Amino acid sequence: MRFFLLIVCIFTKLAVLAQVKSIRFINGQWFNGKEFVAAEFYSVNGLLTKSAPSSVDTVVDLKQQYIIPAFGEAHNHSPETDQDLDVFIERYVADGIFYIKNPNSIPFATNKIQSKINHPRSVDVIYANGGLTANGGHPTTLYNYMLGTTYKKALPGWTTKSFEGEAYYLINSKEELEKKWPFVLSQKPGFIKFYLIFSEEYEERKDDTLFNGKKGIDPKLAKLITKKAHAAGLKVSAHAETPSDLQVALAAGVDEINHLPGYQVRWRDGYTEKYYKLTAKIARSMKRKGVHVDPTYSLLQTEIKPMSNQQREAQTNVQKENLLLLKKYRVPVTVGCDSYNLTAQTEIEYLRKLNIYSNLELLKMWCEVTPAAIFPNRKIGKLQEGYEASFLILSKNPLENFEHAYNISLRVKQGVILW
Repeated sequence: MRFFLLIVCIFTKLAVLAQVKSIRFINGQWFNGKEFVAAEFYSVNGLLTKSAPSSVDTVVDLKQQYIIPAFGEAHNHSPETDQDLDVFIERYVADGIFYIKNPNSIPFATNKIQSKINHPRSVDVIYANGGLTANGGHPTTLYNYMLGTTYKKALPGWTTKSFEGEAYYLINSKEELEKKWPFVLSQKPGFIKFYLIFSEEYEERKDDTLFNGKKGIDPKLAKLITKKAHAAGLKVSAHAETPSDLQVALAAGVDEINHLPGYQVRWRDGYTEKYYKLTAKIARSMKRKGVHVDPTYSLLQTEIKPMSNQQREAQTNVQKENLLLLKKYRVPVTVGCDSYNLTAQTEIEYLRKLNIYSNLELLKMWCEVTPAAIFPNRKIGKLQEGYEASFLILSKNPLENFEHAYNISLRVKQGVILW
């Protein structure tokens, strides 16, 4: 509260201020997509406008601070259960993240927390529900492991057999897809996610248990899944590990790529960093098809540790080359960390340290591109007439030093003053 002055017309307590219907924000520097400019905005019924309403309940003096749209988290698997839910929500809001895309979740768990999310005082989350994979495919082994850790208290009484039809759907043929598709839709996913993992080696891996957790669907099913999802009005995300996976996903017509080759390099399996380099042809295709990608490259730092400093350097070089190629062809990049106990701030900071993007590019990536990719049918990610009044107030200019984006003095969501 020490960073700004509230001039209260009727109410005097912040708890009451959060309930007002119209707020006038004065003396602020507002981000217009290129720079910060002096402007005044009103929040009326949760929307931004420059037109004064018939009455104003509250005036907020921003004291020349910097206002940006709220951030997004394009790839994470929390919040999901009621276990520590308030902690997860507070963590996201603290980092200025209002919008979250969860590309693999358990409907049984997420249905229980709906009253706690997707409203002005919490985060907004869209869920894919279970992802489509094959027998022994990712993430089957991961969920079996998590049953003894993350889900031990959240899912009492569950066994490894409980996850099929919840955390994932096993799809091994066209016939199985047709049979299970009505059930997939009956669980009302927000979008569809399927797994492509070394799809160029699908035939070699599909029946080999040594590759359990390191394989996905038959690449021949990708186009059919995408077609059925689009017919149901659902966008499609594809998990991709290799450039070949990307080519399959692009040919299928997906809307989003989860991960970017190079987020992990499985040298233990005999592959060098060159195997994960993108080509200009792939980048051009991504741009032409309007596909965006969340690299999750910070996983190299948070979870997937290299075996040597030499390997880390090689992996980082692959990441830089791939991102520079996407930047050259203007492929939209979204921000997500895919680390259950972290937020997208980890990913954006990792990208910053790669020294590929300017402060302006990083800011737009996180507060404009990512929210719009998560909820494309909503007016978010811009501070313009008719857009949702959801924004962050920063004490200093993040275009001068990007670390200022982490120092938030106030958060406003859909016209509700949070903290």
